[in-house]
Amino acid sequence: MGRVLITGGSSGLGKALVDLCVERGLAPVCVLDIDPAPDAGDGKLDWVFHDMADQEAAPWAALSETLQKKGPFDLVILNAGINATGRFEGIPLATHLSVARVNLLGPLRLVHMLLHAGLLAPGGRLVLISSLSVFTGYPGAASYAASKDGLASLARALRKPLRKSGNISVQLVCPGPMDTPHAARHAPEGARADRRIDPARVARQILELPHGRFVLLPGPGAKLAAVAGALFPQIMMRIMGKVLFARLK
Repeated sequence: MGRVLITGGSSGLGKALVDLCVERGLAPVCVLDIDPAPDAGDGKLDWVFHDMADQEAAPWAALSETLQKKGPFDLVILNAGINATGRFEGIPLATHLSVARVNLLGPLRLVHMLLHAGLLAPGGRLVLISSLSVFTGYPGAASYAASKDGLASLARALRKPLRKSGNISVQLVCPGPMDTPHAARHAPEGARADRRIDPARVARQILELPHGRFVLLPGPGAKLAAVAGALFPQIMMRIMGKVLFARLK
């Protein structure tokens, strides 16, 4: 495997992915993030400041120039994402729009840039981090669920064309709740951290995902929830409403 590009690598799953890539000798790892680079990079991290929520043309043009000097990339993982929980009407519109920009519009724009500039190497992998909400719904996080559903639809739409044009494997990862700082901030009251999946475990499954496999549901809990959501969607929505929406602050 050659060059790796990861968005949102400073915390949570993104950091676990970056750390694992470095551990496996895939350095330097190119990381797009709005947080400053860690001090202990030691040349193993190629940190690029970029705000995925920014919709102005100039930062994206600058990013394109930067990435053209670093690519093409054999593995691109679109991981950056944010959440907003609560009653839909009680969350500021600006927050909903920020969720949509970071989770969907930014990744869409980045994928278009990479393909237009030939920065996805033939035979490479494009991994989109969506959510288990694609299969189960997520009452109490409407804009998050909508953006992650959109990301899943983007993956489905790109899968066959990119496979035919460059043998690029488009892959969709739909994890359930992970033990990350961001998940903890948006978890319902009383939620147990020990029931969330370790992001390092998810990172390993992502890096080891076979070329050509489309969907990854990390952990047996996610698989069971996805099957239940497909077979009994109304029942699952009621369950999710009770365990999530009704317990949100």
